Amino acid sequence: MTVMKQLLTVTLAGVVFAAFPARTADAAAPVKKAAAAQADHALKSAIEADLKKNSLLAPRDIDVDVARGVVTLTGSVRDSAEKTRATSVAQIRGVVRVNNRLEIDPNIDRSKIDRAAEKTKEGLNKAVEATAGAVEKTKEGVTKGVTKTEEGVSKAADSVGKASDKASDKVNDAAITTRVKASFSDERLLQESAIDVDTADRVVTLRGRVASNEARMRAGELASKIDGVVRVNNELVVQ
Repeated sequence: MTVMKQLLTVTLAGVVFAAFPARTADAAAPVKKAAAAQADHALKSAIEADLKKNSLLAPRDIDVDVARGVVTLTGSVRDSAEKTRATSVAQIRGVVRVNNRLEIDPNIDRSKIDRAAEKTKEGLNKAVEATAGAVEKTKEGVTKGVTKTEEGVSKAADSVGKASDKASDKVNDAAITTRVKASFSDERLLQESAIDVDTADRVVTLRGRVASNEARMRAGELASKIDGVVRVNNELVVQ
């Protein structure tokens, strides 16, 4: 009888010890999953920051997704050189693999200018049509005060003209900004720089950081050569 009790005790103890590791493993699984998700988020943030710092890729809209250390890049770039550079930038410590699904669009910069111009033209056409409609209603309903009506029509036409000029200036500024950024992308001295370009009334302002004074001077020189630029404010910092 004593031998039977001892065998039963040993058997129960084995069952308990066998079950304990399984429960521990089940409890550790959510912790590991949360840690993996946190690591993926950290990689995503770091890669996005590095892409924005790269002068070649900063103008591009590149989406970054990370799952278990595997990075997926989507969006559009201008050429194969930019696509290759994106892979290189994304391959940071902790990344298992990079899936580069970026599409190449040689007209990516030009298309931005065209879209801006088209939107401006649409807005101007609507403004002109609205003004013309108002003039027609005025002519039909007014039999007296012709002089005042003509003055009002003239002022409306002047307003449309001014709006057209302002819209044209904005399109020119946007085009200049895009061309300046494009000129930086092919310059070896500026490939590791983070440069922000802003254009107002055809005056280009450069802000950000560059690796050397030579790079700073080169950026100002390239910007000044863009057609339409009247002045360059070079506020780049050498770091």
